[in-house]
Amino acid sequence: MTDTSLSDDTSQPSETIIASEPEATKTPQRGIWRRVLRPLAFILTAQYTIVLLISLTVVGTVRTLVLPQILASLQAITAVLKHTPY
Repeated sequence: MTDTSLSDDTSQPSETIIASEPEATKTPQRGIWRRVLRPLAFILTAQYTIVLLISLTVVGTVRTLVLPQILASLQAITAVLKHTPY
């Protein structure tokens, strides 16, 4: 009982070392996704989340502090315009 697969592997090692073309192109793409694109997606998601939180803070500040001052000045202008004759 001799194993013929061992004799085939030792007789032609160059065929087993060289990868076929589809395998060589498929493996690096999966590695690129894991090593580069996934952390990049996480970084961009974190960046846009931070920008969203800052924007909501600015909108809240403008709404509570600046908007009443603008409305008060507009009300004063309309009150003056109502009392002035044309």
